[in-house]
Amino acid sequence: MKPVVLTVSIPATILSCQVNAADDVSAGPAPEVPELQILNQYAGQWEDEITGRPDVKRTETGEWVLKGRFLRQSWSTESDDGAPPANGITFMTFDTERKTFRSWAFLATGSVIENEGGWDATTKTFTWGHRVIDSSETVITKASFVDPAIQSWSIVKTDSHGKVVREVVGRNIRRSMPAMHAA
Repeated sequence: MKPVVLTVSIPATILSCQVNAADDVSAGPAPEVPELQILNQYAGQWEDEITGRPDVKRTETGEWVLKGRFLRQSWSTESDDGAPPANGITFMTFDTERKTFRSWAFLATGSVIENEGGWDATTKTFTWGHRVIDSSETVITKASFVDPAIQSWSIVKTDSHGKVVREVVGRNIRRSMPAMHAA
């Protein structure tokens, strides 16, 4: 992979460095933040099955980056029904100041989605949520990891009165764990 060259200008100084995307991959979550270990369930290569949509193929790859402080998911979706392909990157972490899980999804369309989440150890379920910008709609995503190789999920969008506007459910099948890299 070709390195990205970053140049930063500071008055009277120019700093230049190379950043290789592969260099920031970590072997796992940072051990000094034990809550990050829970996010490791998203790591690896996944294939998604969306209920009622056999024509849609979605794949995800989750790996630890930035010294194990963030889990990066790269994903793409293709459809046989003529819909354009979609792709994006999601970053997840545990915010030690806010004492909550956080995620940011960056879509190729230019959209950005920020979520806060919580973990229920009894049900092995993450619950992520956010309000839709410029609306009173709310989106709640639940991801359950009852089996290490299967993630069951639902995404429910509701209006200001709590009425369900849209609901999508499915499951992800883990095809492989991420390759371990030197930290």
